Amino acid sequence: MIDLKSIVSYLDAEYPASLAEEWDNVGLLVGDLSARIKTMMTCLTVTPEVCEESVAKKVDLIISHHPFPFQAMKQITSQTVEGSMLLRLISHGIAVYSPHTAHDSAKDGVNQQLAAILDLTDVVPLNANGSGCIGYCKQNGILLSDLLQIVVSRLGTCSYVGDLNKSVNRIAIGCGAVDEFVDEAVKQEADLLLLGEARFHTCLHAQSLRLALILTGHFASEHFAVKTLAKKITAQFPKIPCFSSDSEQDVIKRYN
Repeated sequence: MIDLKSIVSYLDAEYPASLAEEWDNVGLLVGDLSARIKTMMTCLTVTPEVCEESVAKKVDLIISHHPFPFQAMKQITSQTVEGSMLLRLISHGIAVYSPHTAHDSAKDGVNQQLAAILDLTDVVPLNANGSGCIGYCKQNGILLSDLLQIVVSRLGTCSYVGDLNKSVNRIAIGCGAVDEFVDEAVKQEADLLLLGEARFHTCLHAQSLRLALILTGHFASEHFAVKTLAKKITAQFPKIPCFSSDSEQDVIKRYN
């Protein structure tokens, strides 16, 4: 066993709050720092299914990419789904830590991992805040159609905006929902922006700017990273089991 404070100190150092967006809620969100931790589980989002899995597997700490709770709560009662989950976690002594956008922007974070999946080189932050990233394709002038095949093989199905015959050299990346990255990607002379999801009018805006988009889906753009995170935590605390959630699935299903 190890005390929660030691794990939180490690995670805070790896994913400092200074990297998080101003609107975000990161760090230890539920828990007693003096608690003793025997088992940890990573997940993308704390859902009722994940909550029940953590109870069944006697988890002491959930490291959830998305914050829970995310917004301030005026009441914590069983009358809401969020309240019920929070009460259940607390009653079983389960702590919750979320790195969220600090995890996105860290040196080995989600966006850097996406850049590695696409084999990008000379990767740097997309903007001065350190959010997102941008780099060059190893294969200069790769076609959008070929990039789509790579993304599908490594992350699953995706959608796109742009001409399949478009030549791509410089790619911007932002996991999750980052509509605001479109203008910055164009400013940084990107040919394409890979992101989780975007609003329809953002897609139209990107098309008008001749910026191609690959939209992997929010879940696919981040879920792989919580599995990597579990392995990283295990390497740091080898005596404390840490695994990724088995119950977590993408809520958005594709119908063919």
